[in-house]
Amino acid sequence: MSIKELATYSDEQISRLMFDNNRMWRTQLNFVLAEYDLTASAWAVIRVLRDEGQGCTQKELASSLAIEGPTLVKLLDSLEQLGWIERRVAPTDRRAKTIWLVDRALPQINEADQKLGMARHQIISVLNEDEQAEFGRLLNKVRTNLERMNHEANRNGGIHSRD
Repeated sequence: MSIKELATYSDEQISRLMFDNNRMWRTQLNFVLAEYDLTASAWAVIRVLRDEGQGCTQKELASSLAIEGPTLVKLLDSLEQLGWIERRVAPTDRRAKTIWLVDRALPQINEADQKLGMARHQIISVLNEDEQAEFGRLLNKVRTNLERMNHEANRNGGIHSRD
């Protein structure tokens, strides 16, 4: 086998690497978040509310996170029980609920975010600065393609067209 063949990954190998890295990344985040009785999935809710704006409806939040409504409801129930979020009646539709971070949870959110930042740094530290930039560029390229494919599938009722 040539050096070029050894350095070439199949799409199946790349897919498996992405899946494994995502799973192990989430495991590391869950280790950090366990101190706060949170999971990576619950943290995703907090991050969206903090970074993209509070007061969205449950339906909007589920769409933003690309998860089903019942899955989000379980996460919100847990976060509400822990005192991290609150649900309020939407001003324009009494049937809808908007989601808000609770002010008293902000210090814990900031603390958890700092610890997550240290974990992210430790995970990525095996790459030098140039490798990190290239890795980020390549991941962004794949994400853009996945977003396009997902948009197309949603438009076509879940069916991907072949290019």
